[in-house]
Amino acid sequence: MSMYTQLLGSALNQRRPADIGPTTADALAELFRCRRRLLVRTGASRQPGHGLGVVTDHLAYDVALVRLARSIAIDCDPSRFDQPQHERQTVERALVARGVPLDDLGDLGERSHAS
Repeated sequence: MSMYTQLLGSALNQRRPADIGPTTADALAELFRCRRRLLVRTGASRQPGHGLGVVTDHLAYDVALVRLARSIAIDCDPSRFDQPQHERQTVERALVARGVPLDDLGDLGERSHAS
């Protein structure tokens, strides 16, 4: 298990205050918010600490992605994120197949290979 999958699993296991789980709408809104933040950071100039911020933003996006997938009963295990970009695409495709409108997220393209 990679360090990234351990971090992702740990982040997913943290209890959210006063809720059992996000609604699908809340989970989708969080995913959009995380994607926007990631797009802003990956487009920003590289300054000290930039790489850590990108990893943190990818982690937040993946947490939101897993929570959204789980909210509509898509099996999504953080241990599959050893290659985060590949698993991200797999989960995103599964969400689209279920009718989740991910087109508004924008495209991370090559920029998402930082994780």
